[in-house]
Amino acid sequence: MPRSRPNILFVITDQQRYETVNALGYEYMDTPVQDRLVREGVSFSGCHVNAPSCGPSRGALFSGLSPHNSGALMNQQTWPRTWVKDLSDSGYHCVNVGKMHAWPFWGMHGFNERFVVENKQRHFAERVWTGNNLTFFDEWDKALWQAGTRRLERDDLKEWP
Repeated sequence: MPRSRPNILFVITDQQRYETVNALGYEYMDTPVQDRLVREGVSFSGCHVNAPSCGPSRGALFSGLSPHNSGALMNQQTWPRTWVKDLSDSGYHCVNVGKMHAWPFWGMHGFNERFVVENKQRHFAERVWTGNNLTFFDEWDKALWQAGTRRLERDDLKEWP
């Protein structure tokens, strides 16, 4: 029996520039999975963010409202209803994987399931002693720490004078 409606896979990368995807005309990049998504799906090439901060920008994308109309002008301000909720209400099973910086972070925002890594502990007293300072760890950081490694930080990537 043919499907009556399409599956939707909405992929948003974080801080990725347009010229970092091979299928968009940059042969020196090695991005086979993204290349396939571009070839077999829809790629948006004229997009701009609505706000310079994570929460308001993503809130605008998922609500369809600009930050000054949604009321989410800064991080940690409540998002309005999202189109994800409309999809969910119409029978789609919506899953959020990765970070979202939604507020409140424990809210579902229309998703049926959320598997997120958002440094939630920044809002609480749960911190981890790393040997020289207290650090806020999200679930990914904790898994790396238990495995005896850690996430590379910007300080690790360049020498400081």
